[in-house]
Amino acid sequence: MEIDMKAYDPVMEEIYAIRRRISERYGHDIHRYVAAMRELHKNDEAKGIKYVRLPIVRVAPAMA
Repeated sequence: MEIDMKAYDPVMEEIYAIRRRISERYGHDIHRYVAAMRELHKNDEAKGIKYVRLPIVRVAPAMA
């Protein structure tokens, strides 16, 4: 198999591999992932770790 170097990006391949592992860890369920991240966030805040909260600014309604 010949690799087309224009299309092959080892950095992106690593990102895709990481995303696959994360998805597999949570059973490919976004709701389980979000619940786990909320729990992690809550535990971190209990330990004194602060997260930055950025406001979401919308100037105009989102286009459909």
